[in-house]
Amino acid sequence: MNATILIMTSVLVLTLFAPFGVYYGVKLARKKDFNAHRKIQTITFILCGLGVLALEILIRYSGGSGSLASNSNYYGTSFFTITLVSHIIVAVLTYSVWTILIIASSRKYQKTLPGKFSKIHKKIGLIIFGGLIYTALTALVIYLMTLNFV
Repeated sequence: MNATILIMTSVLVLTLFAPFGVYYGVKLARKKDFNAHRKIQTITFILCGLGVLALEILIRYSGGSGSLASNSNYYGTSFFTITLVSHIIVAVLTYSVWTILIIASSRKYQKTLPGKFSKIHKKIGLIIFGGLIYTALTALVIYLMTLNFV
């Protein structure tokens, strides 16, 4: 297995794990274990962020996203292009909102959380969770198509 496939597979595993990590963190919050919730969410975010960074470096080093997918039988098809573009848009929006929520929650933690901010925190968290699921599913499809596994 070459380094490119190793990095792509590692990032895919992290991406597929993310919704489960977030879900586990939510279960902890529901049990009122807010410290553990915070730790799990932060660890999941950092691991996923490092994975995205590694993938971005790989993409840039390889000459752009087209260079990684150019050997795919699906490269250039409408389905591949739409899936890739929607994946990127949803992933960027999800990670941006996730970053903002972590920063805002960290500032409010032990001051007003849990409290009034908790309602919006939950709503935004649900949006992030949905975005992570979509990102994971589309990442899997892109990975399988890029490596001609389907």
